[in-house]
Amino acid sequence: MFKKVLALMMVCFCSYSFAAQNLATFKKRFSFVKNTEGEITYVRMNLVNKKWTIAPYLKQIKQDIQKEIQRMQSKSYQHELDNFINQLADDDNKSVQVAENIGVIRRSLESLEKADIEGIFKQAATKGVLGKFQKELKNALMMLDLSVIASTQDARYFYKRNVTYEVVKRAIDFAKKKFSSVPVLNLVSFVMVRVHDMVLEQRLYHQNMLLHYLQNVKENDLGVTVSEADRIFSSIYESRIGVLSYKESNLAVNTWAKYGLSKFYTMLRTANTKLRRNTRVFDSVGARYDFAFFEAKEDNERVVKNLIHTKHSFSTKMATAYNYDKPDAVRRFRSLLNLGQVGLGFLPIPGWLKGQVDSFIDSYYVEQKLLEGALVAYFDINGNTLMSKNLKAQLINPYIY
Repeated sequence: MFKKVLALMMVCFCSYSFAAQNLATFKKRFSFVKNTEGEITYVRMNLVNKKWTIAPYLKQIKQDIQKEIQRMQSKSYQHELDNFINQLADDDNKSVQVAENIGVIRRSLESLEKADIEGIFKQAATKGVLGKFQKELKNALMMLDLSVIASTQDARYFYKRNVTYEVVKRAIDFAKKKFSSVPVLNLVSFVMVRVHDMVLEQRLYHQNMLLHYLQNVKENDLGVTVSEADRIFSSIYESRIGVLSYKESNLAVNTWAKYGLSKFYTMLRTANTKLRRNTRVFDSVGARYDFAFFEAKEDNERVVKNLIHTKHSFSTKMATAYNYDKPDAVRRFRSLLNLGQVGLGFLPIPGWLKGQVDSFIDSYYVEQKLLEGALVAYFDINGNTLMSKNLKAQLINPYIY
């Protein structure tokens, strides 16, 4: 009944594009663990990378830096960089801090060409720091069981297992004792934080994918009961409770049957209101894909807009999830943001400024890309494998399949 109400809310505000439901990809991505009574106890993602190493991300960022340095030799590069900076600045917030952040991002990208990339990466591989971190994080994730994305019968399943950040903290402290070079220490610290986050992003990305299926496919077709679906909702949102939010954890325990639905309903209601109030911002508004995404014409371009996240932390504008007319635009934008974060470690700036700019860059794409798991599910259901592939490329995450 609750899902019918949610569906009606969607139809009230926009045209929803339904297609023949293709659940082959759902079955490929997810599986259920049941107890002896036949009740679902866990939802697992089948494509989790259990044999991960740091190597793929190190290779990715090194190659990205080298390719960027090659681009810098082109006469058109300065124009491309100017366009990127203008994209960052083209917003409704003209604060001094935003301008300061954007200026540092430009300097950061320009610093890549001057840095001794080969030497820094070579030193980063010494002292056994990255190997020690990799081993300890693997051990922590074995206790967590990364393949589990929902636990229907344990209202504190994820809260009790929120311990992996301690591994990162210890690893960074160890790195500080081993490396005297600031650029090398900054690179090693950046890699450890990013690898930790990216490995865990597998769960968040697939949870958002699962939310799309739960909203748009009948429970029977997914192979779950209504009660099991409700508790899957609850577990997904329980996994997002911070380690210090014990009061919120208690709320999840005390309202377990409807905790997740309440969170999802609140998000959906906010999204619907936002869409209703902002339709005139766009040239035209097209199909509503799901709780989080809709199609629109903006500046005469066909785009997918994100109803949950803004462009960045200082903006009120909706983030763009995909540009049909410029298929590589979002991926390239995020790649430059990621390179800007790497380059921060090569700049002689105070720690507080580095942290400020790093958080500003994160606000552009970290949460946005994870929500796009729901968008991938939309295209999977509609049998559009090309779009699913394009969206995966935008993740800038070698650990998600």
